[in-house]
Amino acid sequence: MKIYSKLILAIGLGCGFLASSLADEGGATIMSKEEVDTTLLQGLANLAEGGTVSDIVMRHISVGEEYMGVSVVQRTRAEDNGIETGIAHVNLDEIYYIVAGEGTMITGGEFIDKKTSVSSLLGPMERGEIRGGTLQKVKPGDIAIIPKGMPHGWHEMTTDTISYIIFRADPDKVMNIKTQ
Repeated sequence: MKIYSKLILAIGLGCGFLASSLADEGGATIMSKEEVDTTLLQGLANLAEGGTVSDIVMRHISVGEEYMGVSVVQRTRAEDNGIETGIAHVNLDEIYYIVAGEGTMITGGEFIDKKTSVSSLLGPMERGEIRGGTLQKVKPGDIAIIPKGMPHGWHEMTTDTISYIIFRADPDKVMNIKTQ
């Protein structure tokens, strides 16, 4: 009867509640294609309002000893300006899955005049000019694995926008939980 009541309530509140309720009962957390597509459209709407980056956390959950998260990120066109800049997440490993758009990432190397800060979204971060990094082109379907502490950024984007899904491992639990 407990599951039946939860299912009825979930139908009224949407897929997100259903996914997190079933996860509480021992099932996996599911984010439907429709939810991902809706989040991608919301990100593009955020950019249309004048932003240059939209980073929407879909879920960030406890998986026992660590947290795991999924975000949808979009960025507007970036031109090669001759200076490579980027960030590094002190505590987060990231996997980017490119879903739309094309560009060239810079990864690795080291920061020149590194600045540190703490983001309410992503915990401790480093940023600055990157020297000695590797330039790599990405397109839809490509996956980039970015270990914690690795400088990374965008050298350029050859399309008006780029959209990607980020999977984040958070063993130090620096991000806030978001189950729906």
